[in-house]
Amino acid sequence: MTKGMIAKEQTNVPKLSKATIIALKRTSSRMQKGPDGERVFIRFSLSQRWEHQILIFSFTLLAITGLVQRYSDQPFISGLINYGMGGIETVRLFHHIAAIIFFLEGIFHLWQILVMLFVNRESSNMLPSLKDVSDLLQMISFNLGKTNKRPQFDRYTVEEKIEYWALIWGSIIMMITGIIQWFPIQTTRIFPGIAVPISRVIHSWEAVLATLSILIWHMYHAVIKEKNKSIFTGMMSEKLMKEEHPLEYKRILRANEILSNANIETQKES
Repeated sequence: MTKGMIAKEQTNVPKLSKATIIALKRTSSRMQKGPDGERVFIRFSLSQRWEHQILIFSFTLLAITGLVQRYSDQPFISGLINYGMGGIETVRLFHHIAAIIFFLEGIFHLWQILVMLFVNRESSNMLPSLKDVSDLLQMISFNLGKTNKRPQFDRYTVEEKIEYWALIWGSIIMMITGIIQWFPIQTTRIFPGIAVPISRVIHSWEAVLATLSILIWHMYHAVIKEKNKSIFTGMMSEKLMKEEHPLEYKRILRANEILSNANIETQKES
């Protein structure tokens, strides 16, 4: 290739705006070299992983201390509360502590979302879309053996989105009904007294539903079926990225390609 051809090729490279370069670098940085030299992909940041650990701790403590209160009329559970957990008041104390931790974690998560949307100017990959509907139908067909083609997922699969929004919706319900039960006198100054027993029923059954959902669906899907440890390590292998998140995988490779082909330093100086 002659110098003239090289110069012509360089002039054909489109100039990238500063915002585009920042976005491309952010996407490109998700691909790293692992200790063994193989490519790995960053799925979750350190703060996201800590969020998940705090969520596991607070949810587990809430489930244990809440469900024993729900079934406290059973002889075995009653004995467990009195002789193994320090009494009902101790159980309630730890339930309230776990609720505060869960609530604060939710506030932090909301703050992270606002930073992502309005400071980093990133789009939310968790928002539902029409593609999710077709992906869900195709995933059902795939699981039933009607087709051998899996949907092409981006950063999050349709199952992950369903789990996420179920957690958000369930958390809102549990927080509202929990606060009503925690402060019944203050609540009845604003709402009819029947709001307290109604909230107790909703809170109780939502707790059972959430616990079963985590134990049956989430544990099976994430731990047994996918064997996905990225929420703990932060990383995902290239093989899993290709299989589970092919659209994001291609987008990261494309960002690397654009950055390597474009003369970024020259464009910054010009």
